[in-house]
Amino acid sequence: MTNKVSNRAIFGLLLVVLGAVIILNNYFHFFKGFKSWWPLLIIIIGLIQIVKRSASLLSSLIVIAIGLTFLGKNLEWISGNVVFPIILILVGLWFIFSRFLGKTKQENLDQINYFSLFSGLETNNQSQNFQGGGVTAVFGGSEVDLRQAKLSEQGAQLELTAVFGGVEVKVPEYWQIHITGTPIFGGWENKTSYVQREGVENHPVLKINCTALFGGVTIKN
Repeated sequence: MTNKVSNRAIFGLLLVVLGAVIILNNYFHFFKGFKSWWPLLIIIIGLIQIVKRSASLLSSLIVIAIGLTFLGKNLEWISGNVVFPIILILVGLWFIFSRFLGKTKQENLDQINYFSLFSGLETNNQSQNFQGGGVTAVFGGSEVDLRQAKLSEQGAQLELTAVFGGVEVKVPEYWQIHITGTPIFGGWENKTSYVQREGVENHPVLKINCTALFGGVTIKN
């Protein structure tokens, strides 16, 4: 199993387990306090991001703040009427300051495997034998710049998934792009223009499969 498959499979498995726990709790009351304390899961995700440094400190703190907001509402520390406005403010702050505080990561990876949850990613990959991979953004955004990369002679396949978020991939003009996708209350857009290189008859092809659920995927030069 490739990394990109395991990445999506793990996320899917978490959703299945969470759904099953909620159903069992409703019928059998296994977790009497689950309805009040489930935001701790979001807080734990934020703490794990800080420890593993898998996201910026700002993104991790926003995740923790969202979890605390839901927890405060469930424990009646704050009014339910202000939960949605607080989350809007937190997400707005993330969009504003992540641009100023974030840094573009320079990489040289032949295969990529990115997963963003309530966070953002901006990377410049300069691989000279790019073989594809996967990018998943859930309530966040990912920007992958491949304009200085070279595609593998066998071509490559890239899986892009946006769930209440966005994924943007930049590619060179001489890459051939074949895109398929499944938009579910979302969409994907191909803004690339193919330019044939002189002296080269057959360029490798980058095959992209997009899944957009209340999100968007953009491919451009």
